[in-house]
This record gives sequence, structure tokens and C-alpha cells, in this order.
Amino acid sequence: MSGRKRVRRTPPKKAVRTRKKKGTITYRLTVEWQEMIVEFKPDGATTGFPMGQFTFRSPHEPPRRIPVSETGYRTHFAPMEEISSYKSPKDYAKAYVLSILDQVRARKPGSRDQLSLF
Repeated sequence: MSGRKRVRRTPPKKAVRTRKKKGTITYRLTVEWQEMIVEFKPDGATTGFPMGQFTFRSPHEPPRRIPVSETGYRTHFAPMEEISSYKSPKDYAKAYVLSILDQVRARKPGSRDQLSLF
């Protein structure tokens, strides 16, 4: 042999479809002319304190900032009781985004969410 290694070529793997949990809702939400993808996963627990999970993501690749996150990604957990007080999880998500924007507007100029290290 001439010192060359044999490279075994494998065929590309087929795309695997993932099953989403029953009740998961994914949709696009536009707030202040900025679009984001929202995924809502309800907690199926019948005991304890059921929570719902909202995931807000940028629809762009690479991710860009969205109204609720500079990084383009944010997760929020809320009690199912609170979510069900709205007409739908979509209405709750929109109200949550608007409340975050109201908090940002209410901050004094120059204030920060995180303390500086130096």
C-alpha cells in the first residue's frame, strides 16, 4: 500500500422526524413589527402545581434579537391557572411580551439588569 488510509464512506443519514408532545402549539407572533417563533408546551400533570412552558425564538439563522431577548432565545414558565385566565395561550404569550417591553421602557436610562463586575 502507498500509505494512504482507506476512508469508508457512509451514506448520509435520513432526517428523523421527532414527535411533539400532545398539546404543543408552535406559531409566529409579531410584536412591534418584530417577528418571533413561540412554542407552548402545557404540563400534563394532574397533581401538584401544573406549569406551562413558553419558548420564544428568533425566526432568523443566525438568530437575531427579539423583543424579549438580545440573544434571540427566551424561555418562560407560568402556572397553568394563570395561562387559562386568558382566552388562549397565544393571548397569554402576547401579554407577557408586552409586559416585558413595558418594564424595559419604565427603566431609567443607563440602568442595567445585571450588576457590573468591575
